[in-house]
Amino acid sequence: MSSPIGASISFHLTEKPFVMCHEYGTKRTPILAVQDKHASLTLYARDNVAPAEQRKFARELLAAATAYAAAVETYTAQLA
Repeated sequence: MSSPIGASISFHLTEKPFVMCHEYGTKRTPILAVQDKHASLTLYARDNVAPAEQRKFARELLAAATAYAAAVETYTAQLA
């Protein structure tokens, strides 16, 4: 019997973070990679995750990343 594993990750960026999406067309699920000086994170869906759920998560991720970018613009505008 398998059980879900929970995790919480804090990823504090330094001056040179790197983000990349590895695309494989229809051969396999894409992989989102975030790397920095001391840490890396890869994010992808397992093959058994329903396509609708993968699309839903990707859209939620896009919305959160868009909101994050807007918040960073707001915050850093007062620092310039």
